[in-house]
Amino acid sequence: MKKTKFVTAGLVFLISCISLPYCLLGAENGIPRIDTKELKYKLDHGEPMVLANALSSIEFKNLTIKGSINIPVSKVTADNPLMPKDKDQLLVFFCKGVICVKSTEAAKKAIDLGYTNVKIYDSGLPDWIRHRFPVTRAVDYPHVEIPRMYPQEVYEKLDKMVLLDIRGEESKQIGVIRPGVVINISLDYFEEEFNVLPKGKTIVLIDIAGKQVDICGRFLVYKGYANLVAMEGGAPAWIKMIRRMERKNSSEKLHE
Repeated sequence: MKKTKFVTAGLVFLISCISLPYCLLGAENGIPRIDTKELKYKLDHGEPMVLANALSSIEFKNLTIKGSINIPVSKVTADNPLMPKDKDQLLVFFCKGVICVKSTEAAKKAIDLGYTNVKIYDSGLPDWIRHRFPVTRAVDYPHVEIPRMYPQEVYEKLDKMVLLDIRGEESKQIGVIRPGVVINISLDYFEEEFNVLPKGKTIVLIDIAGKQVDICGRFLVYKGYANLVAMEGGAPAWIKMIRRMERKNSSEKLHE
């Protein structure tokens, strides 16, 4: 009987958590949320606020909420002129929905800078688009599919490849990309720095989870690059393969 009551109580608690108002979800990090309807209301009524897209500039130009500005998470800094001068003004960050952590990271950085009225629009672009609310597109990048290559295939042709690591610094904690010719350009700075990439070799796009290589590839095609592939499995797959090969080589040397 006690077990039944315990299970029932647990289910009630779970259901109650699921049914909590959206603005209370994620309260564990202390940053309030704003939902789609509330954000739309504030925009429609011209309430003073800064709505900031925390994605890279190339993602921002591809698609964003009408009326938003672009403050990538890595550029949430005290010297960024796009940051509000009034630190009490409402500042809302968003990105690609609940699976995207950039809005949360940007909000945390803003709070650390002394901003007192920061919120996160967790539902982000996907929910805004689902409601058919206004969006803007500054650049229409070519709709191309970037082919994938497995790490082993890339390794076998490494002398003909340039490995392009577009991860941010926080994502590089799992390891660095090596060996080979490696160019590191975070997607947040990609539009400013992509010109260093050669056009004579195949460029292998590498991110953390395969979510950013497509927009990066479309941008490069737009800029005239043709020989592009994306790393299947991203940085984790490459690093895992290299470490496995290194362990195997070390083991073989020990037994020589």
